[in-house]
Amino acid sequence: MAANPATTPGRWQICFDRTAKLKAVVLGAAFVAVFWELLDFIPPKLGLLVHTWVYQTDWSHGPLIPLFSAYLVYQKWDAIRRCKIRFTWIGLILLLLGLALFLWSLSGRLPFGYAQPFAMMIALAGVIVFLCGLPIMRYAWLPWLYLFFAIPIPQRIYFALTDPLRRMAATVASVVLSLWPGLDAVRVGSNLQFTYNGQTSYIGVADACSGMRGTVVLCAIGVAVTFMSDRPWWQRVVLLLLCVPIATFCNFIRVTTTCWLYVFVDPKYAHGTPHTILGLAVMGFAFAIFLAVGWVLDRLVVEETEPDEDEVTEVS
Repeated sequence: MAANPATTPGRWQICFDRTAKLKAVVLGAAFVAVFWELLDFIPPKLGLLVHTWVYQTDWSHGPLIPLFSAYLVYQKWDAIRRCKIRFTWIGLILLLLGLALFLWSLSGRLPFGYAQPFAMMIALAGVIVFLCGLPIMRYAWLPWLYLFFAIPIPQRIYFALTDPLRRMAATVASVVLSLWPGLDAVRVGSNLQFTYNGQTSYIGVADACSGMRGTVVLCAIGVAVTFMSDRPWWQRVVLLLLCVPIATFCNFIRVTTTCWLYVFVDPKYAHGTPHTILGLAVMGFAFAIFLAVGWVLDRLVVEETEPDEDEVTEVS
């Protein structure tokens, strides 16, 4: 962005004049041109990220993440405009580093596909610092970091995490359902074997029921709620640490409820629209728990206010 020496002598501040806007447009266009393979959203050719958002339900929340990231920037807009333009050379280094990593990933020598979106994020940080200076990252680090929620986890790591979660959900469901009179439930791998009224049936806990999608979405919501309001740092730490346990607990409820409906109501509730509705309801329940925890934390510590001088009665 352009510098305005008249505002603060010796320390230039961000000034969004015509030159600054033109520079931002040029760099933005160059950024999109370089990473077009990731960002292309024009059918029938979809970029890597957009294709994942459209065709993989676990990452269908992806398009909403940049919008909320922009809202986080809007919240700090006045403070951003007052930032000093300093150490822009660090932005150039980050930009070149991101471009180098991206070109290296295109050569096929890197064993993981996550390098390309990661390189794009480094280059984006470089563009921000190069235009506005390093001090802006005091306010831009959270919107920038929040964008990672829109980047899919590498498949190998994703499935390595989903399998233990599937087994945990199946174990909890088998223990809870076995408490029901006449029902015997046993976990077999990531499946559940039911014996009720002399009949035995199986139900599998699919990858979609592992809770990974709910965990990612709730973490994104949790970070948003945590930083949208002014809170002490310890409250923010507590809320962030509770995102994963709350999501996991609520997924246990979802799997157990699905199995109960499968056995006692109708197997059709284990898939299709009813199953999707149940998932949305459980996600809403998880969000309600998260808000309730925030409400309790707000009332754990009550700040004392100084009384007005008019209300103080002097005793002689």
